[in-house]
Amino acid sequence: MVTLRKVTLVAVLVASLAVLALAVYLFWDLGSGQHILDERIGDIELLVGILLASCGLYAIVFALSSYSSAMSFARQADRSIAAIRDEIGVAMREFRELQEEARKLLHAKPQLAAETTPVRPMPTSVEPELTVITKRIASWNSAALDSQAKLELQHYESAAAYLELTGDPNARPSLAALYRQFAELHAASDKTRQRFYLTRALSLAPPDSRSASEIHYDLACWFADNRDFSHALGELTLAFQHQSKTLDDRLARDIEEGGRLYQLASTPPFEKALNDLLLNMSIGIG
Repeated sequence: MVTLRKVTLVAVLVASLAVLALAVYLFWDLGSGQHILDERIGDIELLVGILLASCGLYAIVFALSSYSSAMSFARQADRSIAAIRDEIGVAMREFRELQEEARKLLHAKPQLAAETTPVRPMPTSVEPELTVITKRIASWNSAALDSQAKLELQHYESAAAYLELTGDPNARPSLAALYRQFAELHAASDKTRQRFYLTRALSLAPPDSRSASEIHYDLACWFADNRDFSHALGELTLAFQHQSKTLDDRLARDIEEGGRLYQLASTPPFEKALNDLLLNMSIGIG
């Protein structure tokens, strides 16, 4: 169809040039006094007819090609929509399978405990499940997770989200500790997910607790790694609202050259603000 359009367009252009050349030739000879225009009127009519016919043909070909292009685009759009629907369907099936695996994981360990010790009642709290998961992933290295470990981590993440929605509200501190472990495991590969889990852990940790202070410190390191020094300093201030020997030792290491907070400690004006924070800490300790 595109080739036909090009051919008809060339025909229209050739006919137009022929009519233009004849018109120039005729009007050029008008000054000679001869009645050439009357003699060539038949030729002019023929050329004008050819020009009109070729223009009409081009219009027809243009309309047909436009219709063909529109239909082709519509068919392609239908195929794209069908492919997107198929992908959504596959994703929904995988999501349902993941939910089912999470439910099986939640019920597997209580059932095993009931089989080994029948006289022991089923635990009413989800904290044992969280403790098992936390101990399981505590020894993992975030920079050396194999495919099996990553798959297992995804199952644990789904289980933790399910427990957060359906579990005991008293298990929030345990969930906060587990989410902090998730954040550490994603530190080397996914900074965005790391911050997500730190934020979720902070929302679940008891306010003014040691756990909340340590999560604030982790967030300060995250912001410093991303050179967001204003938020990093704010999180540090929240972390040291209460004295903590553990955080004091971490801060002493991290502000040294090569530490995670070294850039914050050596960048004006945050350097002065950090020194003021250290001074307030030393006064508080004194």
